[in-house]
Amino acid sequence: MAANTTPTGLLRAVMFSAKRYTIPAAALSALHQVGEALVPLIAGAAIDQALATGDLGLLLFWLTLLAVTFLGLSLGFRFAAQLTALAITHAQHRLRVTLSRRVLHPTGSASASRPDGGVVSAMTNDVSRVGALWLVVFPLGEVAGVVFIAISLLLLNPLLGLVVLIGAPIVVWLMGALSGRYARASREYQTLLAGTVARATDLVTGYRVIRGIRAETEATRRYQDASRETLHGAYRSVGALGRFLAGSDTISGVFIAGIAALSVWFAVTGQLSIGGMIAAVGLTQALLPPMQMLTGNALPTWAAGVASSARLLELLRTEDASPDRQVHRHASVLNPHLSRDSSAPVAEVPAVELTIASGAHQPVRVNPGELLGVRADDRTAACAVAGLLRPGSDPEVAVTIEGVPAEQFDPADYRALVVVAPHQGTLFTGTIIDNLTFPGSPSSLRDVALRAAACEDFLEAAGGVNGQVGENGNRLSGGQRQRLALARGLATGAPILVLHDPTTAVDSVTEARIAGRLREVRLAQSTLLFTSSPALLAACDRIIDLRAEGAVS
Repeated sequence: MAANTTPTGLLRAVMFSAKRYTIPAAALSALHQVGEALVPLIAGAAIDQALATGDLGLLLFWLTLLAVTFLGLSLGFRFAAQLTALAITHAQHRLRVTLSRRVLHPTGSASASRPDGGVVSAMTNDVSRVGALWLVVFPLGEVAGVVFIAISLLLLNPLLGLVVLIGAPIVVWLMGALSGRYARASREYQTLLAGTVARATDLVTGYRVIRGIRAETEATRRYQDASRETLHGAYRSVGALGRFLAGSDTISGVFIAGIAALSVWFAVTGQLSIGGMIAAVGLTQALLPPMQMLTGNALPTWAAGVASSARLLELLRTEDASPDRQVHRHASVLNPHLSRDSSAPVAEVPAVELTIASGAHQPVRVNPGELLGVRADDRTAACAVAGLLRPGSDPEVAVTIEGVPAEQFDPADYRALVVVAPHQGTLFTGTIIDNLTFPGSPSSLRDVALRAAACEDFLEAAGGVNGQVGENGNRLSGGQRQRLALARGLATGAPILVLHDPTTAVDSVTEARIAGRLREVRLAQSTLLFTSSPALLAACDRIIDLRAEGAVS
């Protein structure tokens, strides 16, 4: 999907991605529309051949055919709608996965900018608009219905058929041309909405900081200004849609009325039978719904989808921050160290150096195979962990691997080498084993990691490794969630693991067990441990105290 460089190209790619659902759905939609058009034809034939002649057998035949037609068109619509719902779910899921992967794991430098709250709007509103696959299913059925009606009218009366064949495309084209203003207004509104969502997200995320500097009034004023501007954008978008729909209804209504009047005139002049007139008027009425859907629903939704596609492409286009040659060179430095085998020799683990600009701290160097403890105040520890998690994100923190700045590495290679387990670990809805299973994770380490994190005392009560943890781990206590998050970090078998206060929610006895087992599971890898826990620090090979200007104990 991401390879498409135009909004319409992205829309086509989304539609093609679910073709196994959309193709049969479009065929069933066409069956429904043709069935709708057959109803007046059958009624007209019944009048001319059965009622006019008094033939009861023919009347029963046409009534049976009418019942079968109603059954076919009803089932066609029902299954078309179900398949379309499946297609929409499939396409929107793929689009959200693609968008998430590109935003959260950019292909350029590891220091790519952090996604803001505007991504929330793109993931919901824009993806829903782009993934509205009924745009390809039902319009195709409606086109099939219009073509069938035109051919039927052509057989009833050539002039009627020519009017529909020539007039219908002109009406649809005209309304498509008139949808441009609505597309522009819709894109402007979606941009404003994304900005407001981003501002609200950042406001909530940084609320404690805002309160700390007593900027609540200013922050509220800025959000109100952005919200008010978004509201005006919504008014403009709705107004443009209303004007478009009014013009659509007027043009299609005049077109249908002209066809109906022409049909009645042919009947009055004897060029059509009574049954033919009823069939022509019925076909004209059957022509109205697909025409209205094409001009008044599908076209504006397509216009909105094009606008949202343009916004999504802005997020999907992530430029490489460094030349390919530089990324490949650094990747080759890392390749010998990317083994996740816990039995790998210590020499295969590179050294990592962390420099914090604030204060007079010495660089923190983690030697291969070392368990290094670091005492630091909350701010220094948080900055260091953030810098290790996203190299280059904090100008006060510099991370190097064997002398090479970490932000110059390919992000995928860096993440395979360095795993950061932050203090606030988030658990995923699912089972315990689900939270320990991810690509590249050796299954042999899961049981070892659970034991090292002292999780055995609650595993049985939770239902074993297949027990559910609940949404965000709400079936577990705070200490149990923290231990499971620690086990998840240990289960990666990462060559370099960064831990930040992993035992603040557990009791002292459990903490001592974890301290005694930590070295066993990390024997062949390097571990950087930010903590003030005496039990954990006692298990470390070295301790660096950043609170005392780099004093080493």
